[in-house]
Amino acid sequence: MKTRLLSAFFVALSLCFAVAGPSPASATTSSVLAYAAWAPNTAYAVGARVTYNGVDYECLQAHTSQVGWEPPNVPALWKSLGTGGGGGGDTTAPSVPTSLRVTGTTSSSVSLAWNASTDNVGVTGYQVFRGGSLVTTVTGTSYTNTGLASSTTYSFTVKARDAAGNLSAASSAVSATTATGGGGGGGTVTADQLLAKVTTCSQISSGKYKTDSDSGSATVPVCNKNGAVFWKADMDIDCDGVRTTQCNENTDCCYQNDTFCHTSGNSPLNAATLPYVVIPSTSSIWNYTTKGIGCGTVVAVIYNGKIEYAVMGDTGPSGIIGEASYKTASDLGINPDPSNGGTDSGVTYIVFTGSGTKVAQEENHSQAVTLGNQLAQQFINNN
Repeated sequence: MKTRLLSAFFVALSLCFAVAGPSPASATTSSVLAYAAWAPNTAYAVGARVTYNGVDYECLQAHTSQVGWEPPNVPALWKSLGTGGGGGGDTTAPSVPTSLRVTGTTSSSVSLAWNASTDNVGVTGYQVFRGGSLVTTVTGTSYTNTGLASSTTYSFTVKARDAAGNLSAASSAVSATTATGGGGGGGTVTADQLLAKVTTCSQISSGKYKTDSDSGSATVPVCNKNGAVFWKADMDIDCDGVRTTQCNENTDCCYQNDTFCHTSGNSPLNAATLPYVVIPSTSSIWNYTTKGIGCGTVVAVIYNGKIEYAVMGDTGPSGIIGEASYKTASDLGINPDPSNGGTDSGVTYIVFTGSGTKVAQEENHSQAVTLGNQLAQQFINNN
Protein backbone atom coordinates (compact mmCIF):
# COMPACT_ATOMS: atom_id res chain seq x y z
CA MET A 1 0.00 0.00 0.00
CA LYS A 2 1.14 3.53 -0.72
CA THR A 3 2.43 5.15 2.46
CA ARG A 4 2.51 8.94 2.25
CA LEU A 5 4.73 11.42 4.04
CA LEU A 6 2.84 12.67 7.12
CA SER A 7 4.94 15.80 7.66
CA ALA A 8 8.29 17.38 6.93
CA PHE A 9 9.16 17.40 10.65
CA PHE A 10 11.92 14.83 10.41
CA VAL A 11 14.97 15.35 8.24
CA ALA A 12 16.72 12.54 6.37
CA LEU A 13 18.67 10.22 8.63
CA SER A 14 22.35 11.03 8.46
CA LEU A 15 25.12 8.50 7.98
CA CYS A 16 26.40 7.62 11.39
CA PHE A 17 29.82 8.84 12.42
CA ALA A 18 29.83 8.59 16.23
CA VAL A 19 28.77 5.92 18.67
CA ALA A 20 27.66 7.00 22.11
CA GLY A 21 29.72 5.01 24.58
CA PRO A 22 29.54 4.39 28.29
CA SER A 23 30.42 7.28 30.57
CA PRO A 24 33.24 6.73 33.02
CA ALA A 25 32.12 5.03 36.20
CA SER A 26 32.43 6.89 39.48
CA ALA A 27 34.90 5.52 42.00
CA THR A 28 32.57 6.31 44.88
CA THR A 29 29.10 5.66 43.52
CA SER A 30 27.80 2.21 42.62
CA SER A 31 24.61 3.35 40.85
CA VAL A 32 25.86 5.92 38.34
CA LEU A 33 24.34 6.16 34.88
CA ALA A 34 25.71 3.48 32.57
CA TYR A 35 25.53 5.58 29.42
CA ALA A 36 25.90 9.19 28.41
CA ALA A 37 22.80 11.33 28.66
CA TRP A 38 20.82 11.83 25.46
CA ALA A 39 21.47 15.22 23.85
CA PRO A 40 20.07 17.06 20.80
CA ASN A 41 22.19 17.81 17.73
CA THR A 42 24.19 14.63 18.26
CA ALA A 43 24.91 11.87 15.74
CA TYR A 44 23.88 8.44 17.01
CA ALA A 45 24.70 5.12 15.35
CA VAL A 46 22.68 1.93 15.35
CA GLY A 47 23.34 0.23 18.68
CA ALA A 48 24.39 3.42 20.49
CA ARG A 49 23.03 3.63 24.03
CA VAL A 50 21.99 6.67 26.05
CA THR A 51 20.19 7.53 29.28
CA TYR A 52 17.17 9.82 29.36
CA ASN A 53 15.18 10.58 32.52
CA GLY A 54 16.69 7.57 34.26
CA VAL A 55 15.86 5.12 31.48
CA ASP A 56 18.43 3.55 29.14
CA TYR A 57 17.73 3.45 25.41
CA GLU A 58 19.34 1.77 22.39
CA CYS A 59 19.43 3.43 18.96
CA LEU A 60 17.52 1.53 16.26
CA GLN A 61 18.30 3.81 13.30
CA ALA A 62 21.31 6.04 12.70
CA HIS A 63 20.33 9.71 12.92
CA THR A 64 21.28 13.15 14.16
CA SER A 65 19.05 14.07 17.10
CA GLN A 66 16.96 17.21 17.34
CA VAL A 67 14.88 18.87 20.04
CA GLY A 68 11.61 16.98 20.18
CA TRP A 69 13.26 13.68 19.22
CA GLU A 70 13.74 12.60 22.85
CA PRO A 71 13.93 8.77 23.02
CA PRO A 72 10.46 8.17 24.52
CA ASN A 73 8.94 10.35 21.79
CA VAL A 74 10.37 8.46 18.80
CA PRO A 75 10.09 4.68 19.27
CA ALA A 76 11.10 4.22 15.63
CA LEU A 77 14.54 5.55 16.58
CA TRP A 78 15.01 4.32 20.16
CA LYS A 79 14.27 1.11 22.07
CA SER A 80 13.92 1.27 25.86
CA LEU A 81 16.32 -0.95 27.80
CA GLY A 82 14.72 -0.14 31.13
CA THR A 83 16.34 1.45 34.16
CA GLY A 84 19.73 0.88 35.71
CA GLY A 85 21.42 -0.48 32.56
CA GLY A 86 25.06 -1.13 32.00
CA GLY A 87 25.06 -4.78 32.94
CA GLY A 88 28.30 -6.60 32.27
CA GLY A 89 29.03 -10.21 31.47
CA ASP A 90 27.52 -10.22 27.98
CA THR A 91 28.99 -13.23 26.19
CA THR A 92 26.41 -13.63 23.43
CA ALA A 93 27.82 -12.96 19.97
CA PRO A 94 25.77 -11.17 17.30
CA SER A 95 24.20 -13.16 14.49
CA VAL A 96 26.23 -13.65 11.33
CA PRO A 97 25.80 -10.86 8.74
CA THR A 98 23.83 -12.20 5.77
CA SER A 99 23.58 -11.48 2.04
CA LEU A 100 27.06 -9.99 1.70
CA ARG A 101 27.11 -8.69 -1.86
CA VAL A 102 29.09 -6.58 -4.30
CA THR A 103 27.22 -3.39 -5.21
CA GLY A 104 29.81 -1.91 -7.53
CA THR A 105 33.38 -2.07 -8.80
CA THR A 106 35.83 0.28 -10.47
CA SER A 107 39.43 -0.23 -11.52
CA SER A 108 40.53 0.54 -7.96
CA SER A 109 37.61 -0.13 -5.64
CA VAL A 110 34.96 -2.64 -4.60
CA SER A 111 31.70 -1.57 -2.94
CA LEU A 112 30.00 -3.98 -0.54
CA ALA A 113 26.70 -4.19 1.32
CA TRP A 114 25.14 -6.73 3.67
CA ASN A 115 22.08 -7.28 5.83
CA ALA A 116 22.25 -6.18 9.46
CA SER A 117 23.00 -8.62 12.26
CA THR A 118 21.03 -8.88 15.50
CA ASP A 119 22.27 -9.11 19.07
CA ASN A 120 20.79 -9.59 22.52
CA VAL A 121 22.04 -6.12 23.50
CA GLY A 122 23.00 -4.34 20.31
CA VAL A 123 25.35 -4.48 17.33
CA THR A 124 27.89 -1.64 17.37
CA GLY A 125 29.87 -2.31 14.21
CA TYR A 126 31.08 -4.62 11.48
CA GLN A 127 34.60 -5.79 10.70
CA VAL A 128 35.37 -6.07 6.98
CA PHE A 129 38.01 -8.61 5.94
CA ARG A 130 39.78 -8.89 2.59
CA GLY A 131 41.51 -12.19 1.97
CA GLY A 132 41.25 -12.99 5.68
CA SER A 133 42.92 -9.74 6.82
CA LEU A 134 41.00 -7.03 8.68
CA VAL A 135 40.55 -3.94 6.49
CA THR A 136 38.35 -1.70 8.63
CA THR A 137 35.47 -1.52 11.09
CA VAL A 138 32.32 0.36 10.11
CA THR A 139 29.05 1.07 11.90
CA GLY A 140 26.77 0.79 8.88
CA THR A 141 25.95 -2.07 6.51
CA SER A 142 28.00 -0.96 3.52
CA TYR A 143 31.63 -0.18 2.71
CA THR A 144 33.78 0.74 -0.29
CA ASN A 145 37.32 -0.64 -0.27
CA THR A 146 39.51 1.73 -2.30
CA GLY A 147 43.13 1.72 -3.41
CA LEU A 148 42.92 -1.74 -5.00
CA ALA A 149 44.80 -3.00 -8.03
CA SER A 150 42.99 -3.16 -11.37
CA SER A 151 41.98 -6.43 -13.03
CA THR A 152 42.37 -8.27 -9.71
CA THR A 153 39.98 -10.60 -7.89
CA TYR A 154 39.45 -10.04 -4.17
CA SER A 155 37.52 -12.04 -1.56
CA PHE A 156 35.64 -10.38 1.30
CA THR A 157 33.88 -11.46 4.51
CA VAL A 158 32.22 -9.49 7.31
CA LYS A 159 31.82 -10.07 11.06
CA ALA A 160 29.45 -8.26 13.43
CA ARG A 161 30.64 -6.86 16.77
CA ASP A 162 28.67 -5.86 19.88
CA ALA A 163 29.44 -3.42 22.69
CA ALA A 164 31.01 -6.15 24.81
CA GLY A 165 33.45 -6.99 22.04
CA ASN A 166 31.78 -10.26 21.06
CA LEU A 167 32.32 -11.14 17.39
CA SER A 168 30.02 -13.15 15.16
CA ALA A 169 31.27 -15.86 12.87
CA ALA A 170 32.31 -14.65 9.44
CA SER A 171 29.72 -14.15 6.73
CA SER A 172 29.78 -16.17 3.56
CA ALA A 173 32.60 -14.91 1.35
CA VAL A 174 31.97 -12.88 -1.78
CA SER A 175 34.46 -12.24 -4.58
CA ALA A 176 34.79 -9.28 -6.89
CA THR A 177 37.12 -8.42 -9.74
CA THR A 178 38.18 -4.83 -10.26
CA ALA A 179 37.84 -3.33 -13.71
CA THR A 180 40.65 -2.95 -16.20
CA GLY A 181 42.70 0.16 -15.53
CA GLY A 182 43.41 2.98 -17.97
CA GLY A 183 41.00 4.79 -20.26
CA GLY A 184 38.11 3.50 -22.27
CA GLY A 185 35.44 2.60 -19.72
CA GLY A 186 34.64 -0.93 -18.65
CA GLY A 187 33.93 0.01 -15.04
CA THR A 188 30.64 0.18 -13.20
CA VAL A 189 28.09 2.65 -14.57
CA THR A 190 27.80 5.79 -12.47
CA ALA A 191 24.71 7.71 -11.44
CA ASP A 192 25.79 10.67 -13.56
CA GLN A 193 26.08 8.47 -16.65
CA LEU A 194 22.55 7.16 -16.21
CA LEU A 195 21.08 10.58 -15.42
CA ALA A 196 22.68 12.00 -18.55
CA LYS A 197 20.51 9.63 -20.58
CA VAL A 198 17.19 10.69 -19.02
CA THR A 199 17.29 14.47 -19.40
CA THR A 200 14.36 14.59 -21.82
CA CYS A 201 11.05 12.75 -21.75
CA SER A 202 9.28 10.93 -24.56
CA GLN A 203 6.04 10.37 -22.66
CA ILE A 204 4.63 6.86 -22.88
CA SER A 205 1.89 7.18 -20.27
CA SER A 206 -1.50 8.49 -21.36
CA GLY A 207 -1.56 10.89 -18.44
CA LYS A 208 0.52 11.91 -15.47
CA TYR A 209 0.73 10.77 -11.86
CA LYS A 210 0.55 12.53 -8.53
CA THR A 211 3.38 11.97 -6.06
CA ASP A 212 1.00 12.00 -3.08
CA SER A 213 -2.72 11.50 -2.67
CA ASP A 214 -3.09 15.04 -1.34
CA SER A 215 -0.82 16.74 -3.88
CA GLY A 216 -2.47 19.43 -5.95
CA SER A 217 -1.99 18.11 -9.45
CA ALA A 218 -0.58 15.23 -11.45
CA THR A 219 2.87 16.21 -12.71
CA VAL A 220 4.89 13.02 -13.25
CA PRO A 221 4.84 11.26 -16.64
CA VAL A 222 6.31 7.85 -17.47
CA CYS A 223 8.92 8.35 -20.17
CA ASN A 224 10.17 5.90 -22.79
CA LYS A 225 13.78 5.11 -23.69
CA ASN A 226 15.52 2.37 -25.62
CA GLY A 227 15.50 -0.58 -23.22
CA ALA A 228 13.80 1.16 -20.30
CA VAL A 229 11.10 3.47 -19.03
CA PHE A 230 11.73 6.07 -16.35
CA TRP A 231 10.14 8.66 -14.13
CA LYS A 232 11.40 11.32 -11.74
CA ALA A 233 9.50 11.66 -8.50
CA ASP A 234 9.66 11.55 -4.72
CA MET A 235 10.15 8.46 -2.58
CA ASP A 236 7.58 7.27 -0.08
CA ILE A 237 8.27 4.25 2.10
CA ASP A 238 6.63 0.89 1.51
CA CYS A 239 6.82 -1.32 4.60
CA ASP A 240 4.42 -4.10 3.61
CA GLY A 241 5.18 -7.80 3.63
CA VAL A 242 7.04 -9.75 6.30
CA ARG A 243 6.45 -8.35 9.78
CA THR A 244 9.75 -7.03 11.23
CA THR A 245 10.96 -4.63 13.89
CA GLN A 246 11.07 -1.90 11.26
CA CYS A 247 7.83 -2.77 9.48
CA ASN A 248 4.70 -3.64 11.45
CA GLU A 249 1.36 -2.27 12.61
CA ASN A 250 3.03 -0.11 15.26
CA THR A 251 5.58 1.56 12.98
CA ASP A 252 3.38 1.92 9.88
CA CYS A 253 -0.20 3.13 10.05
CA CYS A 254 -1.00 1.46 6.74
CA TYR A 255 0.96 -1.79 7.16
CA GLN A 256 -0.21 -4.86 5.23
CA ASN A 257 1.32 -8.31 5.73
CA ASP A 258 1.52 -9.10 2.02
CA THR A 259 3.11 -7.78 -1.16
CA PHE A 260 2.01 -8.11 -4.79
CA CYS A 261 5.18 -10.02 -5.64
CA HIS A 262 6.38 -13.04 -3.67
CA THR A 263 9.65 -14.85 -3.08
CA SER A 264 10.57 -18.03 -4.93
CA GLY A 265 9.03 -19.84 -1.93
CA ASN A 266 5.75 -17.94 -2.42
CA SER A 267 6.16 -15.78 0.69
CA PRO A 268 5.65 -12.01 0.95
CA LEU A 269 8.74 -9.88 0.48
CA ASN A 270 10.67 -8.36 3.38
CA ALA A 271 10.70 -4.58 2.95
CA ALA A 272 13.30 -4.16 5.70
CA THR A 273 15.92 -6.30 3.96
CA LEU A 274 15.09 -6.30 0.24
CA PRO A 275 15.40 -3.27 -2.05
CA TYR A 276 12.26 -3.16 -4.18
CA VAL A 277 10.14 -0.59 -5.99
CA VAL A 278 6.37 -0.08 -6.00
CA ILE A 279 4.83 0.26 -9.47
CA PRO A 280 1.44 1.99 -9.94
CA SER A 281 -1.37 -0.49 -10.56
CA THR A 282 -2.54 -0.68 -14.15
CA SER A 283 -4.99 2.02 -15.17
CA SER A 284 -5.97 4.27 -18.06
CA ILE A 285 -2.86 6.31 -17.24
CA TRP A 286 -0.44 3.47 -17.92
CA ASN A 287 -0.30 -0.32 -17.96
CA TYR A 288 3.19 -1.44 -16.95
CA THR A 289 2.65 -4.94 -18.33
CA THR A 290 2.63 -3.61 -21.90
CA LYS A 291 6.37 -3.08 -21.53
CA GLY A 292 6.95 -6.57 -20.18
CA ILE A 293 7.48 -5.26 -16.64
CA GLY A 294 6.57 -7.63 -13.83
CA CYS A 295 7.72 -9.15 -10.56
CA GLY A 296 11.51 -9.36 -10.52
CA THR A 297 12.11 -6.72 -13.19
CA VAL A 298 15.28 -4.83 -12.28
CA VAL A 299 15.03 -1.12 -11.51
CA ALA A 300 17.87 1.38 -11.11
CA VAL A 301 16.90 3.85 -8.38
CA ILE A 302 19.10 6.95 -8.31
CA TYR A 303 19.36 9.52 -5.53
CA ASN A 304 22.06 11.95 -4.49
CA GLY A 305 24.70 10.36 -6.70
CA LYS A 306 23.96 6.80 -5.59
CA ILE A 307 22.44 3.89 -7.52
CA GLU A 308 20.42 1.12 -5.88
CA TYR A 309 19.56 -1.84 -8.10
CA ALA A 310 16.17 -3.00 -6.89
CA VAL A 311 13.34 -5.09 -8.33
CA MET A 312 9.64 -4.55 -8.88
CA GLY A 313 8.18 -5.91 -5.66
CA ASP A 314 4.77 -4.37 -5.06
CA THR A 315 2.00 -2.37 -6.70
CA GLY A 316 0.37 0.79 -5.40
CA PRO A 317 -2.52 3.14 -6.14
CA SER A 318 -3.21 3.62 -9.82
CA GLY A 319 -2.84 7.39 -9.72
CA ILE A 320 0.28 7.81 -7.55
CA ILE A 321 3.94 7.17 -8.33
CA GLY A 322 7.22 7.28 -6.41
CA GLU A 323 7.55 4.61 -3.72
CA ALA A 324 10.10 1.99 -2.65
CA SER A 325 10.85 -0.36 0.20
CA TYR A 326 12.37 0.51 3.57
CA LYS A 327 15.64 -1.11 2.50
CA THR A 328 15.83 0.86 -0.75
CA ALA A 329 15.52 4.13 1.12
CA SER A 330 18.00 3.10 3.80
CA ASP A 331 20.65 2.08 1.26
CA LEU A 332 20.29 5.41 -0.55
CA GLY A 333 20.64 7.47 2.62
CA ILE A 334 16.95 8.41 2.75
CA ASN A 335 15.06 8.29 6.05
CA PRO A 336 13.31 4.88 5.83
CA ASP A 337 10.86 5.39 8.69
CA PRO A 338 7.38 4.60 7.27
CA SER A 339 5.71 7.16 9.53
CA ASN A 340 7.82 10.20 8.66
CA GLY A 341 10.52 9.18 6.18
CA GLY A 342 11.06 9.40 2.46
CA THR A 343 12.02 12.42 0.41
CA ASP A 344 9.92 14.96 -1.48
CA SER A 345 11.92 14.94 -4.72
CA GLY A 346 15.16 14.08 -6.46
CA VAL A 347 14.64 10.36 -7.10
CA THR A 348 14.93 8.85 -10.59
CA TYR A 349 13.51 5.41 -11.32
CA ILE A 350 14.79 3.60 -14.44
CA VAL A 351 12.87 0.36 -15.07
CA PHE A 352 14.63 -1.88 -17.57
CA THR A 353 12.44 -3.43 -20.27
CA GLY A 354 12.76 -6.20 -22.80
CA SER A 355 13.96 -9.78 -22.47
CA GLY A 356 16.43 -10.77 -19.78
CA THR A 357 15.52 -7.98 -17.37
CA LYS A 358 14.10 -10.11 -14.53
CA VAL A 359 15.96 -11.91 -11.75
CA ALA A 360 15.43 -15.61 -11.21
CA GLN A 361 14.70 -15.17 -7.51
CA GLU A 362 12.80 -12.08 -6.42
CA GLU A 363 14.39 -12.13 -2.96
CA ASN A 364 17.99 -12.44 -4.20
CA HIS A 365 19.42 -8.93 -4.18
CA SER A 366 22.80 -10.10 -5.42
CA GLN A 367 21.12 -11.21 -8.65
CA ALA A 368 19.54 -7.75 -8.99
CA VAL A 369 22.91 -6.04 -8.54
CA THR A 370 24.70 -8.26 -11.04
CA LEU A 371 21.96 -8.03 -13.65
CA GLY A 372 21.42 -4.33 -12.94
CA ASN A 373 25.04 -3.49 -13.70
CA GLN A 374 24.79 -5.34 -17.01
CA LEU A 375 21.49 -3.70 -17.99
CA ALA A 376 22.72 -0.26 -17.00
CA GLN A 377 25.76 -0.62 -19.24
CA GLN A 378 23.52 -1.72 -22.11
CA PHE A 379 21.26 1.23 -21.46
CA ILE A 380 24.21 3.63 -21.64
CA ASN A 381 25.45 2.03 -24.86
CA ASN A 382 22.04 2.07 -26.56
CA ASN A 383 20.88 5.60 -25.74
